[in-house]
Amino acid sequence: MSGGGSKQRPPDETASYRALAEQSATYFNRYKDVFVPLENQYISSVFDAGDASQYGKAMSAADSSVQNAFSPKLQQFQGGLLAGGVDPSSGAFAGKTGDMYQQLGTAKGLVAADAGINNTDRFLGGIQNVVKMGQGMASEAMQGQIGLAMSSQDKARSQAATAFADDQQTKQALGTAAGAAAGQGYNYFTGS
Repeated sequence: MSGGGSKQRPPDETASYRALAEQSATYFNRYKDVFVPLENQYISSVFDAGDASQYGKAMSAADSSVQNAFSPKLQQFQGGLLAGGVDPSSGAFAGKTGDMYQQLGTAKGLVAADAGINNTDRFLGGIQNVVKMGQGMASEAMQGQIGLAMSSQDKARSQAATAFADDQQTKQALGTAAGAAAGQGYNYFTGS
């Protein structure tokens, strides 16, 4: 054993370790400043999709699109009846156009139902994504950076341990050399 009774202190952090820590902090701050607000906005929009007003908007938009598609055909059909001499106030006119209005109502109901189902699918898909975000599955890029940081941290620790071992070996070699020189000097002066 060499080195006397003095306590050895661990070496200082390496420059690469400090640079890696600063880079990791920069990545984390960027994530916190840029991506967390976007995630919160996304989560808010997902939960808004489940609101009854969103179903109303989706169904209303579907209703309008069906009405816009049927209106020209309905006008054309009614124009044909008028051109054929059918009185617009007669039961015959009402009966013949009634079928068209029934088809319009059926189409509005089916398309509105589809819009509601699509809104539900959008809401549930969004909830699944939010759950994945909470489980860390939606942030693989950040995980890759953390894995890189951990690997680099392990490398920095290994470099520190190697540097510490090299320092100890140098001190031990110097102590051995000093001990051998002292022993030879003692032997020389004592005549052994």
